[in-house]
Amino acid sequence: MSDRLDNLRARIAALEEQKRLPDIVPLQRELADVTGEELGTESALYVAVLNELGSVLRSLKQLDESEEAFLKAAGIEGRVRGTEANADYATCINNLAGTYRLMGQFEKAEALFRESMDIYAQTVGTEHFVYLSALNNLGLVYQDLKRYDEARALHEQALAVLRKQGKRDTAYATTLNNLASVSMASGQYKDAERFLAETLELWGQTAGKDTVLYLTGLNNLAAVSFMAGDYPEAETYFAEALAMIERVLGTEHPDYARTAKNLARTREKLAQAADGGAAGAQ
Repeated sequence: MSDRLDNLRARIAALEEQKRLPDIVPLQRELADVTGEELGTESALYVAVLNELGSVLRSLKQLDESEEAFLKAAGIEGRVRGTEANADYATCINNLAGTYRLMGQFEKAEALFRESMDIYAQTVGTEHFVYLSALNNLGLVYQDLKRYDEARALHEQALAVLRKQGKRDTAYATTLNNLASVSMASGQYKDAERFLAETLELWGQTAGKDTVLYLTGLNNLAAVSFMAGDYPEAETYFAEALAMIERVLGTEHPDYARTAKNLARTREKLAQAADGGAAGAQ
């Protein structure tokens, strides 16, 4: 790897350490350009950099550009190294499916998740991390479609494999978070809180607290507290999440406005409860 590529990687790593996600995008684009120039636009490393770019853009909810990066990566990988029995191609389309899910294009997302799972099953097996990730992702599509029983079955299948492997890592925490989402949608708030408490503990230990993963769990815990009527807890979690979004993703990120709105709604509920208590005391 050239000094230029090494320098870009080091600058990106420093920004990741500082949790400055929006500032990574221009450097990630430059890294893709330089990788293409030096190693070729058909190289496996160029495809990997495109996948990294697509993932950063998706985290920032820049979904059209994320789709573009993942489509380009999948097109190159499929054309150069083939689509059959190619786990790297499966990763490209699994990533693309994740973006389609956030865009609300659920049929495309489901088809690509299933295709990636078929390839992973042939190449790395059904107990590998990437297969379980696709399994979880397909469950999220079913959650979006309100097919909660199917979603729960997929998340529980992934959790059973991870438990058998003795894993208590990021993948395990992600699966617990997915089960918490199903429980929330089903009105099983105590189960959701239990799953999320363990999720946050594990994400804090593995990914770190200033990460998008931890933020996801924090927002979910705030939401389940609100839904259960525990407004003081909800206020605490929404306020923490809002501060984290500002620090990590920036105030222009769509989640900032959404979380600010949720915090305001929670404070309205607290004010109403306080007014009701004061009236009752009179």
